[in-house]
Amino acid sequence: MVMPARMMRKLTVEEWRPLIASSLVFEKKIKRSMRGGAFLFTGLPLILSLGGTIGAAIVLQMSWIIFLYPVFLFPLAILGGRRYSSDLKKARLEADTQASAVIGKNSLLDLLKKVDIMGLNDIDRLKTGRGGRRLAGLPSITERIQNLQTVSSLNSYSTA
Repeated sequence: MVMPARMMRKLTVEEWRPLIASSLVFEKKIKRSMRGGAFLFTGLPLILSLGGTIGAAIVLQMSWIIFLYPVFLFPLAILGGRRYSSDLKKARLEADTQASAVIGKNSLLDLLKKVDIMGLNDIDRLKTGRGGRRLAGLPSITERIQNLQTVSSLNSYSTA
């Protein structure tokens, strides 16, 4: 995990705890379970389209059909990437939810609000949708705050 140096003097050691907890939940628990989905939505369609174009070229005995692969490749890659990015964003929000169940909803919520008020350039770019947020699967700080505000404090008592 990489911590931005510009935040070192702005947050106390205790305030880092919720951020670290959320990152650990995401990296060690949720991201590992997403690997199969990433392959399913991005890799598998690309492999199947390659196999389909090669198979059609062989069966129809028209080698030029292989050149249609890029026609299939780009839309499938874009759709698969968008789907994975959307899943990644949901997973990051879920990591916040799970971390808040362990460390306390209010501590993470208060920290996110504090970071939001700081007016940092990269945080503001994510809020407006600039900076590749959608491509990277990153929720904005506003979305993270709203997600935690909708989470019931009873979720920490669930048996799931």
